[in-house]
Amino acid sequence: MKGYARIVTDTADRATETIDSVDRVVSEMLVFINRRGYTAGERLPSERDLAVRFAASRGAVREALTKLQAMRVIERRASSGIFLCREPGGTSLEALVLSQDLGLPMSHKDIAECIEVRRMLELQAVRLASERRTADDLAALDTILTATEAAMAAGQPFDQHDYNFHMTIFRATQNDILVRVVNPFYLLSRARRAAYFRDPARCCTSHAQHLGIVAAIRGSDPTAAAALMDQHIGRVERYFIDRNAAIQTVR
Repeated sequence: MKGYARIVTDTADRATETIDSVDRVVSEMLVFINRRGYTAGERLPSERDLAVRFAASRGAVREALTKLQAMRVIERRASSGIFLCREPGGTSLEALVLSQDLGLPMSHKDIAECIEVRRMLELQAVRLASERRTADDLAALDTILTATEAAMAAGQPFDQHDYNFHMTIFRATQNDILVRVVNPFYLLSRARRAAYFRDPARCCTSHAQHLGIVAAIRGSDPTAAAALMDQHIGRVERYFIDRNAAIQTVR
């Protein structure tokens, strides 16, 4: 039994090492593709060359390529090789989120389109939340507002409370698919929201708007809730678009 247990443990350790190696290669390949400046449809190094470049086994590279293909970052063509995906805008949200976690820049177009989609989802969500919210949903929103006020008084970060607030509204729609759809957009904006909420004045304004939105949801007034959310999202949207435009101009 001891020998069997050792075999099971060794097998599990090797599996963990393989997973870690595959994830490392996926991350390093995304950075490599970005820094190398490959264009859509351009051929990438061979599987063998990638294994050497990333000091990984051919198996780990093969699995990493499978993941990247599923994310629509690369495509493998029979008897031709590995190529950056040709489809414009074809990269998956998962790949965009991972790229952001790695500190890779998003294009002005990607940022603008993410904000646009988020606005559409937020406005529909707050309408549904106003019509479908339960007592538990309202209690959850009240808890977040209280925690937000305490964090602001203590000078603590605001961005996590903002995330909790908006995701609680999405959950109040009673539509789990909608929650799954919107979450990547919040993951994509993590760094930008953290920077935005470093300004205490912005935190105070956002919190005041959150209070108004919750009052409209509590009053089951979807029209008022959507108008307030539109104003709330619009203010943040303008900041991000103007800031990104300024960065692009400097570059």
